[in-house]
Amino acid sequence: MKNIKRIKHNPSLQIILGFIILILLGSFLLSLPLSNKNGQWLNFVDAFFTSTSAVCVTGLTVVDTTTQFTLFGKTVIMFLIQIGGLGIVTLTSIVFLVLRKKVSLNSRLALQESINKESMQDLLQFIKKTIILTFIIEGIGALLLLYSTIKFSGSFGLGLFYAVFMSVSSFCNAGFDVLGSEGQTFASLYGFASDITLLLPIIFLMVLGGIGFVVLIDGFKNFRNKQHTKVVLLMTTILLLGGTIALLICEWNNPHTIGNMSNGDKLLNALFQSASARTCGAATFDHNALTPMGRLTIMLMMFIGGSPNSMSGGIKTTTLFVLLIFIIRQTNSKGDIRLKEKQISHKMILKALKTFLYCFISIFIAVAIISLIEPNYLGVERILFECVSALSTTGFSMGITPSLTSVSKLVLCLLMFIGRVEITTIVMALSSKNLSIITEEIEYPTTDIIV
Repeated sequence: MKNIKRIKHNPSLQIILGFIILILLGSFLLSLPLSNKNGQWLNFVDAFFTSTSAVCVTGLTVVDTTTQFTLFGKTVIMFLIQIGGLGIVTLTSIVFLVLRKKVSLNSRLALQESINKESMQDLLQFIKKTIILTFIIEGIGALLLLYSTIKFSGSFGLGLFYAVFMSVSSFCNAGFDVLGSEGQTFASLYGFASDITLLLPIIFLMVLGGIGFVVLIDGFKNFRNKQHTKVVLLMTTILLLGGTIALLICEWNNPHTIGNMSNGDKLLNALFQSASARTCGAATFDHNALTPMGRLTIMLMMFIGGSPNSMSGGIKTTTLFVLLIFIIRQTNSKGDIRLKEKQISHKMILKALKTFLYCFISIFIAVAIISLIEPNYLGVERILFECVSALSTTGFSMGITPSLTSVSKLVLCLLMFIGRVEITTIVMALSSKNLSIITEEIEYPTTDIIV
């Protein structure tokens, strides 16, 4: 009874349990013979990994989605991506609203926590707009993809399913695909590197999915007064163009990536990979073939990720912005930083620092554990690449994930879960404090530590 009461009054714990239940349900459905083309039960660890990757909108896979799963299994994955992208609490609240039932204060707190919104003002209205906008964007995306998917599948019905799946996966920044490449497994979109009618709509969906609903819904109403919108659009533009230019420089003459492509295809693929690295994970060439600087560029882009209130993971563009300002600007006596006619509070700076450190430490621990378990020939670099991809919920891979042991796969599952739910939510869930109760802050004497 005490544990039930704790869950009821702990919004962060409600979010975590919601995701865990969905992952376990997805694991069971994906392990069924009905979901697998060979008509046999799928290994539970592999089903659990796939379900976690879908719910956490990552895209890392240990079995090839295209060749392993039936239409039913792919439909399960699509729904897991959609529910995981929007969030358990979000969809639950919408159900309550449809049924005209009252949404409790604790549910509103959980909802506020799940979408990382600072205020509860117009919260339910914001959620309604989020759901509507999601389906509108995904619908437009599916229409834009329909020509390519019908041409690929050879039938309207299957082409329509592929278009909807790819639209949902791309907007939710999941990286799963059902197209594959003929004669290859785990080939993502390798066979579509020159298909501008497929790649451009996916870029459009990935970028919108990574911008965040605060910008998509509220930002442009009062653009001049929206500092958050300005920062998100500025950082998104810089990272998208910067990543494209960096990949063009690193891979221009690499025959195993974009070196043998036409100039137009080089630009298209560099732009696609730059957008996908934050944090969708769809690939048009083998990342094992990237140059060392190319791999470093991709890892950096994955670690940064998208923006708050979006479908993407990573430390977020706004976190990077705050950290950069913190590095180049001096704080005042209160620890705040002045930025033109505004200021960044010390609480925001501390939150950004914590987010960065939590992610860095999580990746370091995961790499250490997997390196101890797996054979040396995998190399730390490849393990680091997979771990950054998992925590940032990107889904890019250097091809080692399917060959990992069950323990290592579960470590990556934990990273994906942390990346989707966010480490700060997990820390608050484990805290004994009731988040809905405001407590007085007690001031203690300061201590001097030389750093």
